[in-house]
Amino acid sequence: MNITYNVIENLKKLGTIINIRKDILIARSIKPPKIGEEVFDYRGTPIGHVTSIFGPVKSPYFRVRLKNDVKPKGYVFGGEYNGRGKEKGKKGVD
Repeated sequence: MNITYNVIENLKKLGTIINIRKDILIARSIKPPKIGEEVFDYRGTPIGHVTSIFGPVKSPYFRVRLKNDVKPKGYVFGGEYNGRGKEKGKKGVD
């Protein structure tokens, strides 16, 4: 199967989907995410949040709680931002 991914620039590939059961997705990590990080499909559509990271340190897996009725395929992606609208490494004014 040959799939073309047109990912928006602000996303990074987090992992390869291994399994989906009901509302839980398991992925093999390419770039380990943070717990609570929002996860997207290849179109940039939000599909859920990381709930746990497990397995070997060199090649961890992570679990994502999926939003309703999403069935992503292939890879999952994460944002370059910290979830509060501020770029990583930059201080914001609160």
